Amino acid sequence: RNLQVAMSNSQITKFIAMLCFEATVGMYWPVMGTLKGAIVPESKRAAIYNLYRIPLNFIVLFSLLTDLTPTQSFSLNCTMLSVAALLQFILMNRRQKHGLMESSESAGADEASVSLLTSQEKKDDDHDVV
Repeated sequence: RNLQVAMSNSQITKFIAMLCFEATVGMYWPVMGTLKGAIVPESKRAAIYNLYRIPLNFIVLFSLLTDLTPTQSFSLNCTMLSVAALLQFILMNRRQKHGLMESSESAGADEASVSLLTSQEKKDDDHDVV
């Protein structure tokens, strides 16, 4: 279905697809900022965020150094987003399988993440004392 939108000759279809994409990106940043603030420890935040920028820079360089048509660009974008969604689904299943996430009936994922970070910080503090 997404490939049909990218390959469409209708400018209206492409415009609506672009608006939907921009809306999802607009929702992504505030949600991810909130989640990363709750999950990533403050002391390691800069290093972890910089590691995420490396693949992003390669994607930007690839798109700038190749002469992609808008159709190819949207198709590549659709492919990368589909792969990212698949990997996120796999990560979510692994976290649930290993008990890193509590069920929504209990305290929720936020408390599981905070307790996981708190226990890790306690371990780090124990090693600092020695």
